[in-house]
Amino acid sequence: MTLSALPPEEALVETAGFAAVHAGLCLDAPASLPWLVSASVLMAQQACALALKAAGDHVPTQAGATELLLRASARARLPAPHTLPFSGASRRSFDALVEARNAHMHPRAAIWHITPPTLARGLPAACDVVRHLILVQPVLPDMVSPTGQKALDEHLRGIEALAEFLGDG
Repeated sequence: MTLSALPPEEALVETAGFAAVHAGLCLDAPASLPWLVSASVLMAQQACALALKAAGDHVPTQAGATELLLRASARARLPAPHTLPFSGASRRSFDALVEARNAHMHPRAAIWHITPPTLARGLPAACDVVRHLILVQPVLPDMVSPTGQKALDEHLRGIEALAEFLGDG
């Protein structure tokens, strides 16, 4: 038997869909929260890797999440207008998601938690990365198929709706 993974573009759409499903479930099913956080960080990493590769940049084998975002925000690696706008506030918000993801993925026999403000700030930061690099200013116009772009936009809107709800609370 041979197993193969999805092409990276399709994997990104699937990851965003997974995050959107868990965004819809997490208020009633808190067990979905770590999966929402993990998928949100992963989709931002995937978008950065796709954009950097399309621009001809080398993507390290074991690059950290924030490292990929910093690479995508460097004009030397991803020229304008494709360069990711990644402010200090966005970085802090995204880093908080990464910390929560790491706490879930590397358990220390403690109760995992995340605060609504962390989600309200971090989820839009992750969505902004994907939206900018894949939907608004893609390095290549056909990086993701039109059908995939539509699905990706819908998934991001679902995740952002949760963040907006949490931010209003």
